[in-house]
Amino acid sequence: MSSKEPDQPTPPADELQTPLVSVVVCSLNGERVLSACLTSVLACKGPPFEVIVVNNGSEDSTPDLVRERFPAARLLNIERNLGFSGGNNVGIQAARGEIIVLLNDDTEVPENWVAALAAPFERDPRIGSVGCKLLYPGGRIIQHAGGAILPNGNTVHLGTGEEDDGQWETPGECDYVTGAALAMRREALAQVGLLDPKFFPIYFEEVDLEVRMARAGWKLWYEPAAWLIHHESLTQVTGSRRFVYRYTRNRMRYLTLRGLPGGRRAALKVELRWLIDMARQGRLGSVLRAYASGLLHWPAWHLDRRARRSVPALDNPQTLLKH
Repeated sequence: MSSKEPDQPTPPADELQTPLVSVVVCSLNGERVLSACLTSVLACKGPPFEVIVVNNGSEDSTPDLVRERFPAARLLNIERNLGFSGGNNVGIQAARGEIIVLLNDDTEVPENWVAALAAPFERDPRIGSVGCKLLYPGGRIIQHAGGAILPNGNTVHLGTGEEDDGQWETPGECDYVTGAALAMRREALAQVGLLDPKFFPIYFEEVDLEVRMARAGWKLWYEPAAWLIHHESLTQVTGSRRFVYRYTRNRMRYLTLRGLPGGRRAALKVELRWLIDMARQGRLGSVLRAYASGLLHWPAWHLDRRARRSVPALDNPQTLLKH
């Protein structure tokens, strides 16, 4: 992999013949936050990269904003919302880089961010995905420093809520990293397939993809040198009843496809503790609705598991590099 001198600004995407990195920003009605995100990404220095904005069925002025203010970015318009997986898959298929990065539109990155993400891939050819350290606005409180998957499939952001005093500065392998800022090796995607669009509209798509990578022998890596500010989701409020329903429903699908990571007894123990906590928070109804939906859809999910046909492939990856 080749790279430019770190003190040189990156030229517009149309001036690049073979970008090392493709940054895909999938946006749904993100006009209010997208400008800050793209401004920070396009100011990055280091290896050559392109920026692709997927307008995922927005009803605001997102496409006009990109065309008028960020001509260096490639704009892909989708008429309807395909969800996180479907929208990002469109961007991945259009990407030309050897490293493909999914980035939420409500983030802001420092100028060394692209270089810091690319570095682990250069050091270790078995790394399939790399994730960032995410900080809340203000830059002092950690939101994500790698992730863990519990025996019942629930996910945990390591370090969340802690003041950043350097305690999460050690890079290394982890269970998964959040899809809010997820870098992936093209070769790994070509082997295991893309994000599963049936995790609609959001949640567990990146967990599912990274677990497929890990089971295929790829390393999942947390890289704290690649940090950013995440302003949280505009469309999903973490902990809301809608969040709990969608998260739990897609967790049921994930477990149907990939199985219980810690066995039935461990899963049941953790699930019961979680149910008690949900009841105390007044969110048990959302969980039970998700369970009911899961039972209704279980036959179709089970067929997906048996047929292994729910995940689209990365078509002609070598051809895409020549675009």
